[in-house]
Amino acid sequence: MQRHYSVPPLLGALRMQPLSTALLIERPLIHATLYELASIVFSSKALAELSSGDDRDEFERLRVRHEIAMATKLLIEVAVILRNLLDSDSWPMDVIHETHVESRPEIPVGELVQVGKTTELPFREACNKLIHSECISFGMSDVPGKMAHLDGIVEAHGRKGSKKWVATIRVADFIRMATRQL
Repeated sequence: MQRHYSVPPLLGALRMQPLSTALLIERPLIHATLYELASIVFSSKALAELSSGDDRDEFERLRVRHEIAMATKLLIEVAVILRNLLDSDSWPMDVIHETHVESRPEIPVGELVQVGKTTELPFREACNKLIHSECISFGMSDVPGKMAHLDGIVEAHGRKGSKKWVATIRVADFIRMATRQL
């Protein structure tokens, strides 16, 4: 026995109109996320210098459990939100913002290696690579006799079809460009 379901006329009339999600995200929240990302990545060296360097160090335990996971989460969050904002019909949001963006030209935020060819990585493409990556890894540097720390470089690895790519992103430049979008 076949059953047929239909939407009653009243429910069809109550359907919501789609809204641009870019309009629902408040700029102060994005600024706070960028600040938190910068704080995690660029305080990493200071925490390393405070460490004792042994395997049971309290700062090392914090780093292992939280630092990279939180930085990854925040980086992807910013990439998704700002990519959505850039692709919405509401960007730039006002004349003042448009003038602000024009006075601060885009800078590349890293490099993209694809099929053996290296090119500069603009901000929007960096967002795409972070969103579509299969693996994200943070560069680490050593402080002699102390724990390792984040060095401000991120690698996103992925593929488009059968072609592999690696995007190297400078976190400081990514945050600069993200802030310029707001």
